[in-house]
Amino acid sequence: MNLSPVFGLFPDTTNEVQDLLDKAIARSLPLEATDHLGVVSRLWPISDQHIASQVASLMGPKPIFIADGHHRYETALRYFEDQQTAGEATGEDPPQGFILMMLVGMSDPGLLILPTHRLVSGLPGLTSDRVVSLLSPHFSIETIGKGDRAASDAWELIEAEGTQNVLGFGTTADGAWHLARLHDSAPMAKLAAAHSADWKELAVSVLHVLVLDHLVPTQLGAKPTCRYVHLLREVTDAMAAKSCDLAVLVPPATMGHVESIAGNLEKMPPKSTYFYPKLLSGLVFNPLRSH
Repeated sequence: MNLSPVFGLFPDTTNEVQDLLDKAIARSLPLEATDHLGVVSRLWPISDQHIASQVASLMGPKPIFIADGHHRYETALRYFEDQQTAGEATGEDPPQGFILMMLVGMSDPGLLILPTHRLVSGLPGLTSDRVVSLLSPHFSIETIGKGDRAASDAWELIEAEGTQNVLGFGTTADGAWHLARLHDSAPMAKLAAAHSADWKELAVSVLHVLVLDHLVPTQLGAKPTCRYVHLLREVTDAMAAKSCDLAVLVPPATMGHVESIAGNLEKMPPKSTYFYPKLLSGLVFNPLRSH
């Protein structure tokens, strides 16, 4: 059985697909399941073949962007190939040739992209002065302050700015926070020459390609490692526990970035999007055998 759906996005600016489904379930009661975090998932089965055919017709020409689960998708392709080689996947439409997916319109107001912040280790004793010196040739630096309040202020400023041009850097050694705004894009043009302009402009691309993979190794002689968190409290807790040397606040990519970059047949940078809400595994079962 395939239990965990791939999270797919599709363009639906006029909500034609969702409107059709909403009308189909208007008088139906959902099945409900509550997970270990208290999140409630609701499922409305639709058995009307006319509705299913209409939805399939509308979806046919639309591209699908994988928001979460590309490893599951690639595994499913490999599984199908292995089943074909073993003579198990036969017939016109064998069940091994399909994978469970949840498809959500990219304009759905209930779909959120949350940030994924970085907790960087491997830079013991790194101070704010050293970070400023490291970044200054390519970034304009704004000093915010020290402690949890400064972390909160930095994030509020990043959210208010609403661009991909700014990152927040906090150093555990002295608890200081700075905002860094990229003013020199020449290094990204060289270091990420194979990627599109949209990809190179992402804050997460700038952080990893320019800062962590280039400036830190060449200027500090270090090879940093990252952990990923989504909440500001997780960032400040990690700094208080001294479980990282550097914390970086990263603005989330937008749906427009996902569409333009994926539409250019590029993969988004790792951990650049965190789509919410997450899908519940086991809510729907997809059989992979016909018997």
